[in-house]
Amino acid sequence: MSKVGRNDLCPCGSGKKYKKCCLGKESSAVESILRLVTTEEAAAQEPAAALPEMEQTVQEAPVQPESKLTLTKLKKMVARELKWEHPAHEQLALQLIESMRDQYERELILEALVLWNGYSRQIRPAVKKTGSFCAAIEYLLSEEYGFNIPQAELADKYEVTTATISRKVKEMLNYIEEYGMGGEADELMMLNGPGTPKDKAQALLYKAMEASSSKRRIQLAETALEMYPDSSDAYLILAEESDNEQDARAYLKAGIAAGERELGELFFEKNKGYFWGLHETRPYIRICKSYAESCWFGGNAKEAAQILEHILELNTEDNTGARYLLAAVYLYSNQLKQAEQVLEKYGKDDAAAAFAYDRIILEYKKNGITSQLKMLYRVARGVNKHVPDYLLGVKRLPHNLPDFVGMGDSNEAIEYVIMHSRLWASVPDLLKWMLKQ
Repeated sequence: MSKVGRNDLCPCGSGKKYKKCCLGKESSAVESILRLVTTEEAAAQEPAAALPEMEQTVQEAPVQPESKLTLTKLKKMVARELKWEHPAHEQLALQLIESMRDQYERELILEALVLWNGYSRQIRPAVKKTGSFCAAIEYLLSEEYGFNIPQAELADKYEVTTATISRKVKEMLNYIEEYGMGGEADELMMLNGPGTPKDKAQALLYKAMEASSSKRRIQLAETALEMYPDSSDAYLILAEESDNEQDARAYLKAGIAAGERELGELFFEKNKGYFWGLHETRPYIRICKSYAESCWFGGNAKEAAQILEHILELNTEDNTGARYLLAAVYLYSNQLKQAEQVLEKYGKDDAAAAFAYDRIILEYKKNGITSQLKMLYRVARGVNKHVPDYLLGVKRLPHNLPDFVGMGDSNEAIEYVIMHSRLWASVPDLLKWMLKQ
């Protein structure tokens, strides 16, 4: 059976959205979190179905089923499970419990706490008047679940103005747009759930890879590192979301060190040459490749070459294509013998445009303008006819690398020219010669 979305029509046939109809009557994601928090009590509890309906309320049942919350559990969660940037934020969470305890189910209060925790950790607001934040949170949840409590009513309850509530609601909506309602729920679930720290961190990273918000990706990657500091993929995400290349390179170096710690020296010795075939090595190879590319574009060809050589030693089959960039780095550094060795070792059965056009530069650097150069140029155009148009500026390059590349297509040409732009910029006379062909 497919999962019913919050904004889909309710399956009960009422015609209302699921979130405004039966969502609160069924087991929710928040309740799943609660089960994780209260696993030590679960064995002693009777199943909820075995209790009369009236005895399942907080007010009437002294012993609660595992899916039910108590005020004590909520307060313990605030103090022990959730992290806070400032004591005032924690105090506001406790006040939120007290202000909502008489009107709302405990599960909904938990959702309010999760929202406040995520918002306060990311925005770090100064708390001058607690009522304004409590009123805004209650208003947002009332809108979300169809209670539709007027702002004027909440203004009386919390002794603030409706204008203040509106302003705080707008601020929180901006946060929700970035992170989603209850953006910290994943963190809470992973922190208290079963599994090793590495497993929990990886689950968060899967969510980070799916997230469309840059801030959300950063948040999840940082949380993953808190759980498991040796996660190369977490550092890779932080590098990808960095605002400048220097910070990105620092994250990549830290990720390489994390991968080395995780795998261990003995693992490297035992599995050298076969890395990509072992699933646990792939994050390390990926971050090494990204670091080499960062060094190349940052002007450090020597370090780029060292990392690329390291990748090929660990993974001789070269599933990530490190050989293409290594050939370019050698050619750029005038290490022509090493470049020729790469082309001979990997290029015999390789129909990639990269090797075909790199052979032109190798011939030019060794012998200048020759008949052999013209022949190599004709061969390269036969491999991918689009490369000269992008190299010579006939067609404009996009800002980003393509998602998919096909042999001989324009995407292959775009990828080649972007990745080899520094190399071709170093041979302007060769470009002038190509312009005349």
